[in-house]
Amino acid sequence: MPHNFTIPKSHPRYFSLVQREKLVDGFKKGIVAAEGLIAQGRGEAFDYILGEKTLKPAMEAGKAAAAFLLLAKRPVISVNGNAAALSAKEIVKLAKVVGAKIEVNLFYRTEKRKKKNKGLANFSWRR
Repeated sequence: MPHNFTIPKSHPRYFSLVQREKLVDGFKKGIVAAEGLIAQGRGEAFDYILGEKTLKPAMEAGKAAAAFLLLAKRPVISVNGNAAALSAKEIVKLAKVVGAKIEVNLFYRTEKRKKKNKGLANFSWRR
């Protein structure tokens, strides 16, 4: 973690705090946009309101997405800066398993962010 402190795994918000630190680090490196930090915070608020539980429709949507990736003739996984900062290795692993290409989709695109995301965990720009 970038700061000089550790978050005890017993902390009730451990996972959330680790994600936040990864996003802040990604922001400092130019991978995550400032707007991405705001979007993550908004999502965290909804998680809190929903009781920190993944709802059944969300689980079903995840399964449907996995099925579409497996059935697609030319699957593509499109990720934003937040996803790249939080889960780059996992996304690359998923792409290999399902034979998908990875597209880094930067809504707030700058040359700096484009270059930073291109080098992240073997991501390619519209590979």
